Order: sequence, then C-alpha cells, then structure tokens
Amino acid sequence: EIPIDVDGSIASDSSCATAYVDGSYNIATKEFGYGVVMFHNGEELHMSKSFSDAEMASMRNVAGEILGSMAAVKKAIELGLKDISIFYDYAGIKAWAVGEWKRNKKGTIEYYNYITSVRDSINIRFVKVRGHSGVEGNEEADRLAKRAVGLC
Repeated sequence: EIPIDVDGSIASDSSCATAYVDGSYNIATKEFGYGVVMFHNGEELHMSKSFSDAEMASMRNVAGEILGSMAAVKKAIELGLKDISIFYDYAGIKAWAVGEWKRNKKGTIEYYNYITSVRDSINIRFVKVRGHSGVEGNEEADRLAKRAVGLC
C-alpha cells in the first residue's frame, strides 16, 4: 500500500507521483479534452488540453480521460519518476490499460499500446475513485477538463 497524504500526494517519496485524471466533451463544438492534477514532491501541477478529432470525439469525454492518463504518465517519465498512481473515475482507464477490456477503437488501441510500451520505464498503479463525490483532486481534474473544452 502506498502512503498517501491528505492532499492526495504520495507521502515523502520524490520518486513517486499521484495524478487525478478526468475528461470532458463539448457537444456543441465536438471538442474533447482532459484535466490532470498531479502531486509530486510537495508540488501540485495542473495540465489540460482540448482536441478536435472526429474519430476520437465519438468516444466523447472518455477520449479525454484516456489522453489525460497518457499525459500524466508521460509527465512522470519526463520527471524521471519510478512510480505513478493514476486516480480515475471511469473504469476503462484501468481496464483498457491492463488489457481487461477489448480495444476496438483507435483511442483505446493507442492507449493500451502506449501504456504497454512504458511499463519497463515506470510502475503505474490505477486507483478508482467515485466521480463527483467530493474527492478534491478528481473535482479539480473535472474542472480543468471542462475549462479546456469551453464548458466553464
């Protein structure tokens, strides 16, 4: 079990990070995006981005969640970290990454392939949280994702 501080960060281990990821979809613009809140070494990093890709947009907010999870892992690798815990509220974030669910769309295939390709570089733990339940890191990731696609 990873020791986690009350702010969601992993207690006093500079080789680890905690990231909350969420996605959003703007039906009017057909844009999807992600929000990520990462805790590492006592710091809080916010990341968000929007996309407009018709094939990926068919997955709506899930496309953003997948890309947010990938962005968090990429950032942790850039920082030279050995471990990251991804906190997510949509079951597919773990299920596609570890091969529990069938991957039959471009986004889910690319997600699985990416996570598989970095497994030797970083240890990734997936932690399910209930969405919209007051978990502050998850709520902030949701706000960032909504803002990225113009819903705030």
